[in-house]
Amino acid sequence: MNWVQFLRDMKTLLADLEATLRQLVNTGRLDLATRTLATAFAQARTLEAQRQVVAALFPLLPEGWFRADAQAAELYAQALCRVREPRALLAFCRGFASPTPALELYHAWALLRLGRAEEALGRLEALRADGLGEKGLYWRTRAEALAHLGRPGWEEAFARAKQHLTREALGRCLIEEGGYLHAAGRVPAARTRWSEALAHLRNDPYYLAWAHYNLGITALDTPAEAEAHLLEAEQLSRKPAARAIRARALCGLGAARRILGEWPRALACYDEALRAAREADDRQQALWGLGHTSRLSGRPAEALGYFQQALELEVPASGWLYADVAATRLLLGDEEGAREAVGRAAHLKERGRFLVAVVRAELARRRGEAVRLEGFKLPSLWSREEALCFPELFARLTPAGPVLEPRTRARVEVWAAGLLRVKVNGRPVPLKPTGRPAELLAFLLEGEGEQSMDALLEALYPQAPATPEGRRQAYKSLWENVAKLRRALGWPHSVRSEGGSLRLDPDAHWVYNMDDPAARAKGLFLEGIYSNWVEERRQQLEGSLLAH
Repeated sequence: MNWVQFLRDMKTLLADLEATLRQLVNTGRLDLATRTLATAFAQARTLEAQRQVVAALFPLLPEGWFRADAQAAELYAQALCRVREPRALLAFCRGFASPTPALELYHAWALLRLGRAEEALGRLEALRADGLGEKGLYWRTRAEALAHLGRPGWEEAFARAKQHLTREALGRCLIEEGGYLHAAGRVPAARTRWSEALAHLRNDPYYLAWAHYNLGITALDTPAEAEAHLLEAEQLSRKPAARAIRARALCGLGAARRILGEWPRALACYDEALRAAREADDRQQALWGLGHTSRLSGRPAEALGYFQQALELEVPASGWLYADVAATRLLLGDEEGAREAVGRAAHLKERGRFLVAVVRAELARRRGEAVRLEGFKLPSLWSREEALCFPELFARLTPAGPVLEPRTRARVEVWAAGLLRVKVNGRPVPLKPTGRPAELLAFLLEGEGEQSMDALLEALYPQAPATPEGRRQAYKSLWENVAKLRRALGWPHSVRSEGGSLRLDPDAHWVYNMDDPAARAKGLFLEGIYSNWVEERRQQLEGSLLAH
């Protein structure tokens, strides 16, 4: 889906509907206005479209009408449910002395979303599912309430919900069911649900991104597979409808690349996540990622600063961060500070408990005592990472398993015969083969990794007006495409600006297939790109082939 065109079309449609609704309201035809609004909302299938309808059109009807007319009240409650506004929905539902069954259902949904599962279940049990129009929502809400409360019957309720749901609603239900299965420790079943959800969410980038995110995070033991899903989530999160998940997707992508030992690429993901984060807990996760990766890469002083910033956010239940603070202080030689931080560690999940055990074992080793890590399976992902920080400790532990091997030098392979393809460390990167960032990369490689700014502007923007404003616009576009290329490659110094030129990172290993005479004959140079310099290069290559 072209989201730029979608938003333009949506803006035009909303303007037309706004004019129609204003006329209906001004002439007192509120029943017809309500039916028109219901039709408009039903046709808005994505979360972004639904939010725009709620924001732009619902305020056009008198507020009192939504309380006086049962059809209008149910429509408004349904809309608030669809756009996930539980607080507004709860406030709206409270104002009815004799609510309809549908309003009671939406009321229960709002209570559940606000963590009041017991109250939600009570309202649901007072309803008859057979008499409701939204049977799928009833059974899904009931399933979630039961699962949240740890009561039996939630799986059966999810099964009944899926009998009544289709398309995006079914996809969202599968995501939620997968979440509860995962919480119950049934990871394969959870991943199956999320995989099933993908086919139903193709037109809903927000929930599609969540499905890929969940699949990626639960595959971190196989980080290349995880990266593929998390890259999908990151790409989707650039769309306006999915922007709320961007920080989370970037943190997940950073985790996959950290586990692959690609620390500069991981740090770039966490740094971008920090800039994208809207919520304090997303900022905290990004800061933790920066701190943890810095600690692994031998920069404990920087790591401690990130952890302290994460603690200053005052996100509830943040005591788990003190396990990381303890490990970092130990690396800095502050054994007393490490012991103090261990004493403050709280709300620990399995990784946090493991890290506290590592700190205590390392303190024991330094005192000359026996070391143990009882209750933890080795080797593990965590042991591979911590062995980098505490090699002497893990040398005593058996089986410690293989140590994570950091990639100190990225390998970038570029194929320009045919459609351009790029891999970093053997894995594809999301670079559109006919886009300007791809052309920029090829032009830099044609110059053995470096081109002057003048040459870049002449090759990539030959039609730019020869005026100060024309040159300024060309520069602006060039830097935008440099940023896109850096993001695709995965680290900020992949393209460097040096003394009036752009240069590909000399510390990386660049493999360009056009340097191989045999590869040049395998396809049209930069297929799909028709810039003057590309056409000239094609003629040169054809001439050299004929000469041989």
